[in-house]
Parts: sequence; structure tokens; C-alpha cells
Amino acid sequence: MIKLISLDLDGTLLGPDGDLTPGAAGAIARAREAGLRVVLNTGRPMTEAGHFAREAGCDNLVSCLGGALLGDAQTGAELRRWDIPEPWGSRALEICLGRGLEITIFSGYQVVLDPFSKESLLRTYPYPQFHTEAIVAEDPLTYMKERNMPVTKIHGDFGPCPRAELEQLEQLELTTSTPTDFEIIPRGVNKGSTLALIALMYGIPLEQCAAVGDSENDLPMLEAAGLSIAMGNAPEHVRAAAQRVVDTNAQGGVVQAILGCLER
Repeated sequence: MIKLISLDLDGTLLGPDGDLTPGAAGAIARAREAGLRVVLNTGRPMTEAGHFAREAGCDNLVSCLGGALLGDAQTGAELRRWDIPEPWGSRALEICLGRGLEITIFSGYQVVLDPFSKESLLRTYPYPQFHTEAIVAEDPLTYMKERNMPVTKIHGDFGPCPRAELEQLEQLELTTSTPTDFEIIPRGVNKGSTLALIALMYGIPLEQCAAVGDSENDLPMLEAAGLSIAMGNAPEHVRAAAQRVVDTNAQGGVVQAILGCLER
């Protein structure tokens, strides 16, 4: 019997237009009425994850930044955070900055951008709340060091990933959520590890959890859950790793996944 559903956000709970999939809130309400926990497990920051958790009617616990931060969607409180240890966080930034890549730096709830990335993100990620809250620094590395700000996650996009250099660094994990991006989070931290913590907090065995996702960074939670469900828009290797495959996010696949969990 499934007692907890862990949902990815982009490509899963959200449609191609970036909005909540029609019917998803109703399906989540049915699941919660049946006694299931429904939590978000996303690479997005807490402010955005919390917004969608409330809009969709999910439970309060939210795993965000690819599992590097656990927060409360209702209060906005940070419950647990895992930062990339130094000096590896700073070294990863040194490798990524100045290459013409769109780099988003997450320091807990705070977002730091260099001017190039700010200009790029205004085109590729035109969400007003994100840009209102983001700090733009000419030299993000110096800015963060002067303020003792940790590096929690680095997201890079629209350019070649310096994979060979990054893979030489200890204490970090390298993954991806789209065909063009890369994500850097602390080693041993991922959506699966934070799903395990959420399940423990709710007193639910992992074998009674379901996970629904569409990207490589969803693989750890698909592997951790007793029931793994891939979206139809997921890459072939993600679909191959799942026990079930539902329709795409353009076809309401997440509704199919949620309601299917009620049958177990």
C-alpha cells in the first residue's frame, strides 16, 4: 500500500507551459483525503517550491534544491540544509564562472548571479519573484566569501559543462535536470536521500512510498521509493529505470500517476 507520493515539479507536476497540470490539484486532494502524504521533491529553490506546494495542496514538507534543502511550505522555515563543504564549493564556482555559462548560485534561500547570468536568465527564466529576490554581484565568489555565504547548489545551463574539471573535486555530486543543464550539489545528497528523511519524519517505510519524475536528477528518488513512476516525457534511461511509465506532462501523466497510487 502506498502511503506517500513524492512528486518532481518541472516536467512532472507542471505542464509544458510551466503551470500546474490541469486536474493535478484535484488528484492530490483525493490522495490526501485517502490518507496519503503528497510532497514536492524539486530542484527549484524553496520560495518557488513552497508556492507550488501550496497551490497544488501538497503536504508542508518540501524537498528543494535537488534534495539539498528541506523546508516547510506553510511557514517558509528551513528545516535542514546540506551545503557543499569548503573548499570544494568555492572551487566549483571558480571553475564554472567566467565561461559564458548561465550560472545560478544557491546559498540556502538566497540566489546569487553574476551580471552575464542575470541578463541571460531574464530571457530564459522570466519569473519576476526570482529576479526580485536574486542578488547580482560582479564577483559572486568574493561577494559570498566576504559574507560567509555557503554554496548549497550550483545550476549551469546553455553551454558546455566543465565536467572533467568538476569530477576531480571531492564532496560534490554532478547531475542534470534537462538536456542542456548541469547541477552541482553536495556528495551523498539528492532527491532520494531527502525523500528517505521525509519518509522517516512521517513514519512511513520507503517501500510504501511512490516517486514520480522525468529527469536524471529524479533517479535517486525513483530508486529509493517502493514504487517508481516515470513520466512519458522522461529520457529513455529514466523510463527504463522506473516500474511504471505514465503519459507525458502535456497529457496529464502526473494525474494518472497519482490516481494509480490509490489503487495499490
